[in-house]
Amino acid sequence: MTTAESKQYAVLTTDIVHSTKLSAADYSAVMTTLEKILQSHQSKYQCKFEIFRGDSFQVLYPDINDAMKSVLSIRLFLQSSISCPAVKLTQSLATGTFDKASHKLSSSLGEAFILSGRALDKASRGDLVVNLASTTNSNDLKISTLFLHHLLDGLTEKQAEVLYYYIDFDFPEHQSIADHMSMTRQNVTAHLKRSGADLVKAYLLGYREICIGSQK
Repeated sequence: MTTAESKQYAVLTTDIVHSTKLSAADYSAVMTTLEKILQSHQSKYQCKFEIFRGDSFQVLYPDINDAMKSVLSIRLFLQSSISCPAVKLTQSLATGTFDKASHKLSSSLGEAFILSGRALDKASRGDLVVNLASTTNSNDLKISTLFLHHLLDGLTEKQAEVLYYYIDFDFPEHQSIADHMSMTRQNVTAHLKRSGADLVKAYLLGYREICIGSQK
């Protein structure tokens, strides 16, 4: 059983790729969109976020089971150009303990923050990195995350958008996405197949199983 002292949190540390190459108008649109989606996730997942350094942000998740779904939703939303010019992210998610005495996320300490920040510093632009503090952090998760990143990096904007709704709507019937996007069900199904949606769903389920196992 997890004690209060050993409770696991998840921390996402993210940089926007090539943000300095955006025009002033595009940068403003991206940051406005980012703020809105982070506020939405704050309500949905009871997480806390902070944008800093102009093109970086951190998110603290009190429930590590929710974190990866949020991470992928944020990535796909900004990659899809739904509400702003499409941008890619370098993301580092880590789990571990958290120093509750800290107030600003960007200056917080604790295992989860250290693991997340250090991995981001070592990551290449556009990477997706996952580090779990528990002993269940296996090579299988690292390898499957590499495959996931490769898959997501090759998506078209429309594929990213359809996959975003598939994840955000919690894997609904394809017709639900078609109705929302004013597309045919056949087109939605084709986009999901090309984007490897079943593999992404399997990855998310596997991530949750690992997290649940680490909390027992």
